[in-house]
This record gives sequence, structure tokens and C-alpha cells, in this order.
Amino acid sequence: MKGGVRKRGKTWSYYFYIGEINGKKKMKEKSGFKSKPIAERAMRDALYEYEHGNYIEPKKIILTQFALEWLDGYVKPLRKITTYNRYKELVNKYLSPAIGHINIVDIQPIHVEKMLLDIKKENSIGNSTLQSIYTITNTIMNRALKLKLIKDNPCKYIERPKRTNFKPDILDVDEIAKLYSALDKTNIYDYMFHIALRLTLELGLRRGELGGLEWKDINVKENIVTIKNNLIYSNGHVYMINPKTDESNRSIYISDGALQLLKELHKKQAKNKLKYGQFYINKNIFDNNKYELVMVWQDGKYIHPMYYLNKLKKVLKKANINKNVTFHNLRHTNATLLLQEGNDLKVIQERLGHKDISTTANIYSHVNKKMQKQATDSISNLINGN
Repeated sequence: MKGGVRKRGKTWSYYFYIGEINGKKKMKEKSGFKSKPIAERAMRDALYEYEHGNYIEPKKIILTQFALEWLDGYVKPLRKITTYNRYKELVNKYLSPAIGHINIVDIQPIHVEKMLLDIKKENSIGNSTLQSIYTITNTIMNRALKLKLIKDNPCKYIERPKRTNFKPDILDVDEIAKLYSALDKTNIYDYMFHIALRLTLELGLRRGELGGLEWKDINVKENIVTIKNNLIYSNGHVYMINPKTDESNRSIYISDGALQLLKELHKKQAKNKLKYGQFYINKNIFDNNKYELVMVWQDGKYIHPMYYLNKLKKVLKKANINKNVTFHNLRHTNATLLLQEGNDLKVIQERLGHKDISTTANIYSHVNKKMQKQATDSISNLINGN
């Protein structure tokens, strides 16, 4: 049995005759190869499989169809809603317009590579988003491989996009003082943000962990705060989910000063319960579960996760701090200050709830360099007798 290869546009394809169906000649053809030798090698493999009875006419299913079926049937039941929403966004926004119309068995490395190059060229996105696009494409193709819809994963021949080194924008001690000074604690919105600011800067909480904190999670006798909830906003809805990783379920020591703030807040909420009476929300309900939350408004309703982001922008402006600091950067501020004060990296990892200490070390490598210089200066002074 013979076949051939030919060039179409910038890529090569192979073809060979596989028989007659209803009196018409049927050809097997596959395109998208970078060069003639690659197309010829692929043709030989296909011919061998066909001649030895291993060839199966592939199912006609385009990538978008397979990706959406995978999302709803496999990801949604097993992963967090935030993961599902993020994956679906990437599929709809990037994969579908670029290669979603192609039969999944016909997707070649050149298709994936061109998609990534075009997305990087046409969209103002960071390398981390580009890496996420590659990762979900690779995951989808691996799933197809396991289901034996394809013989190989084209993504393994493409270089994975690299993330740029992350250096968080943080606040120094003087800027933190300015933030506190910009708040009017007689105003309920400023007062609750003051509480949020103190807990986040001291404990290094994620925004969702702060929002999901319950009164039963605070051990007053032992000065311990337990993190086990995550209040998040995703795709237009607010959810209460488990923390990011198993390591995010953790207990953190809290200072007497921060604990006193919480005691005062608890007393205020007790007065608000009397003031609002039957209209006070004693427990907020998410997915039929009731939560007695710490961070609530005067009527007992939870504070929306987006509030902290929007409020911080206003307070930064009022305090005349010209930095692009997000609420998550307050968590980075916490870790950076702890490192600069000489605290152990392992302790900081456990406080932040990072799964791996290398994550902590990589994020705060810029701080480690300063500490390395301090260590070098110290040993140098000792050696030189200073």
C-alpha cells in the first residue's frame, strides 16, 4: 500500500488509500506537520497500523465539544467551583477561537504552538495566564489520550511557557501606619476594614480565609485562630468552599492586641443583634450550611469578598500611597516583614499555608537575597575582626 505527502500552505500532510465505501474511494489524510520528513514518518506509522489491523477510523469530535464535555462531566463534579469557572473561561476565551473547531485527532504541535504565539501577540496577558492556557490544553489532550481518542499528546512537543519571576508590591511599616491613620473607626465601613487590615497583616490570611472566619474558629484561651473556610466570589456568585489546599487548613497564633479587637467586635455584634432584632442575620447560609461569621455588617450579613479590594484602593489613595498594592499583597507584606525580622522560613510557610516550602522561598527570594547579604556582611566582619 502506498501513500504520499504534500505541502499545503506552510504545513505538510500525508494521505493514503484505505478502500471503497459505497463505490467511492476513501482516503485517509492528516495535515499540520511542520516538515516533509515529519509528515513522511507519521504516514509510515499510520500505514503500519492500518496494514496490521490496528487502524480505527477516529471519531469526529472537535476540541471545543470535547473540552466542554470534559469540564461538565469530569472537572465540575471533582474540582472546586473556582477551578471549573477558571477552566471554562480559558476554554471559551482562548482555546475555542483558536483551535476549538479542529477535530481533536487532527490537532498537531504546530496548532498549539501557533495558538500560544498568537495569543501572546494579540492579547495583553502575562506569562502566568499563557502558562495556564498551555496547561489546560495539555490536560485536555491527556484526557483524550487516556480515552484513546488520540494516539499522542501534541503539547508534549511544545515548550511550556515560563512564568516571569514574581516580586510582590508590598507596604513598609510607615505606609502601614498611614493606612491605619486614613481610617475613621467611627464609620462602620472603615471600622470593619480596620479589623480586616489588622488580621490580614498579622496572620497573613487570604481574602477568602478572612471572609470565611467563624467565631468558633477563635480560641480565646490559647490565642489560636483556625482556618478552615474560604469565602470566594466567582462567576457572579459568592460561595463558601474549603481552603485552597490541605495545608491551608491551619492554626495560627494571634496576638493579645488583635484578640482584643475581636472581643470588642463581638460585643458590638451582640448589641447589633438587639438593635436589629428579628431582622438580624444570626447565621449566613451557603449551600444549606450555616455560618456564624466574624466579618459581617451591622445587620449580620456577610461582607462581600470584593469589598476588601475596592476599599483598599480608596484607602491607599486617601493615605497618598502611590503603589499598586492589592489586598493579596497585604499577605505578602506580612511574610516579607516576618522574613526581614529574621523569622524561620518553615514557620512562615506554615503560617501562610503553603503546600511546599519551595513556594515560600521562590516568592520571597528577593527578601532572601537581602538576608544573604546581611549574613555575608556579618561573617565578613567577624573574619576581619570588626
